[in-house]
Amino acid sequence: MKRISAICCICLCLCLLSGCGKVIELTEEENYMVAEYAAELLLKYDRNIDLKYYSDNITSTTTETYVTEELTSEELTIQTTEDIVNTTEENSGEDEITQSTSSEVVTPEETPEEDISGSDISSNVRDNSYDIAGFAGVDTVSIKYAYYMLLDQYPSLDHDGVAITIDAPSGYKLLVLKFNMENKTGEDQYVDMFSKELEYSIIVDGNKKAKQMLTILIDDLYTYQGTVDGNMFEEVVLLFQVSDSVAENIQSLKLQITDSNNNDVVIDLE
Repeated sequence: MKRISAICCICLCLCLLSGCGKVIELTEEENYMVAEYAAELLLKYDRNIDLKYYSDNITSTTTETYVTEELTSEELTIQTTEDIVNTTEENSGEDEITQSTSSEVVTPEETPEEDISGSDISSNVRDNSYDIAGFAGVDTVSIKYAYYMLLDQYPSLDHDGVAITIDAPSGYKLLVLKFNMENKTGEDQYVDMFSKELEYSIIVDGNKKAKQMLTILIDDLYTYQGTVDGNMFEEVVLLFQVSDSVAENIQSLKLQITDSNNNDVVIDLE
């Protein structure tokens, strides 16, 4: 209270002495600054006001406003994140089951073969020793057909090295083509077949046609991206899906490969 009295006395003295010297005229802005300063002094020395609470309240309000603006500008992103978290929590039971096993079973969608009876097949037919790498423009390795299998399940690894099993749906078989990818040099060679944008189709008995399955297998020729050691070879595969009735009595198999420019080659496998 003594400090407040002292401030009042000082203000009174200034008023009394204002006539003894030059009159100082303040602008509106300067008057406002003086008033604001005086108000702060009164608040600072008034015991009835908790200054700490007052300062914290100002800071809290300012921060709250800033955060609100930030949330508004990123509302869509935050909402999306919350949706992902909620979905993860809802499916946590399923995730635990998947993580507790060392393999994953993948069942492909049913994609019946296309009937191509009477259709013209490319006249560019080669025998089963044809080098696919040459057609793809890769000269460091050779890729040649080895054999085929008809399976209900195909076990392999995904790109993370996790065991994975692909199941044929009811009424279908997996037609698995095996190829040898051989490094023709003495040095390790990185091979990227996925960037070549090749499409593969199997032609069964000249009248049934199916496109390759899209898988996440580490040895899938369609998506292959890996390194083959010098003077070594790796097995790569293409998977197709054919109905049981077609798989029962296969007489001939042809592999049609088409590039992004619609150029193609047909390899007579059997």
